[in-house]
Amino acid sequence: MLASRIRKRIINGELKAGDKLPPEANLITEFEVSRPTIREAIRILESEGLISVSRGARGGARVNAASTELVTRAAGLALQARNATLKDIYEARALIEPPAARLAAERRSKQASAALRAHIAVEWAAGEDDVLRAKAVAEFHRILLEECGNVALGMVGTALQAVVEQHMELAYRRDRSRQRQNTLKLIQVGLRSHEKLADLIEQGDGPGAEAHWVDHMAKAGSFWVGAVGKATVLDVLE
Repeated sequence: MLASRIRKRIINGELKAGDKLPPEANLITEFEVSRPTIREAIRILESEGLISVSRGARGGARVNAASTELVTRAAGLALQARNATLKDIYEARALIEPPAARLAAERRSKQASAALRAHIAVEWAAGEDDVLRAKAVAEFHRILLEECGNVALGMVGTALQAVVEQHMELAYRRDRSRQRQNTLKLIQVGLRSHEKLADLIEQGDGPGAEAHWVDHMAKAGSFWVGAVGKATVLDVLE
């Protein structure tokens, strides 16, 4: 209960990033609880990544800046525990992302297209570096969900970010046995498809953006899913 009350203060901004929690003695007086209760509440908040505890004369518990790492880690653990496959992840994304593209076009055409275009430049700059390209492509999909104007969909993109990135890295590694030039051509086709999506979103063409992304995800799936076989989330996340 004590951890919940302090957590609420952090979430609503009463306690901001960098603020120190009051000394134990003050917390004991304010909440009328024992020292072990205070320390257990702090341990819970620290495990959640909401605060950091340092020792020494200048030590104490400080509020951390907002981070999405906890969401990503929790999603990864849950998917591993359920033995989810990378195919499961891709199928879910293929269902979620096209409607998100439509929302982006209809709600945030200028902002979303600008964010996507800026990142497409990063994707092209990755060149033939498989690791950089995997990170860049995964980030494009996260930005699409982030920019669609729906907070919940944005959080889904954040939660899946690490899985998507590792999926793509694995696909590139396993694809090295195929014709490299053919793979690079496919990548260029994919990036031009990203550019077309940005165009459709900028034009405010919701149905067009959704239809294009349905087609993109279906075509791209033959590469992304085919290259990883029956690999699971457990196989790619440490």
